[in-house]
Amino acid sequence: MRGAAPIWTMAPGLRRLATRPGGAPRLAPTWPCHQLGDTSPAGYAAQLVSCACALAGVEEVPAPMNAAGRAFALDDIHAMGQPEAFVFAPVWLIVRLDGSLHLTLRPEWAQKVAAKGWGTVHPFARYMAGAVPPQSLVIYAPRDQSELAVAARIIAAAHCYASGRIGDVALPDSRW
Repeated sequence: MRGAAPIWTMAPGLRRLATRPGGAPRLAPTWPCHQLGDTSPAGYAAQLVSCACALAGVEEVPAPMNAAGRAFALDDIHAMGQPEAFVFAPVWLIVRLDGSLHLTLRPEWAQKVAAKGWGTVHPFARYMAGAVPPQSLVIYAPRDQSELAVAARIIAAAHCYASGRIGDVALPDSRW
């Protein structure tokens, strides 16, 4: 009999991730690769910001590289994830004006999120291989309340990755 998989093999909010209905929206081919069409209803980006601000050690900072949106960093006590866990250290999340997100996840977590249709590898990870980690993702803008709840779970998973832990369990290769 096999033992239980370690807690970090999948973030809790991603374990029972449903498939996102509909096709993938188009992304602009230029930085910062905004979502073209099929964006969130008014007020959803603000709700995603609230989700991010409710997590431990989070503070809003200016968006890096003039990215349009609101950026969130972790304070020094909480920013214990791998360097690849950050969009631009210490920024771990950008909530874009259209409701889409730019964040990173552990590779196996990112693979599941992309496979279920919730987002895609950030186009710059393809264009600038090596400079942008492949687990850098664009999460599509939520279109309704159920998708908003999934986006909040993905934000929480990105926070786990950037903080280097799930609850009291340190992730492998974190700085804890």
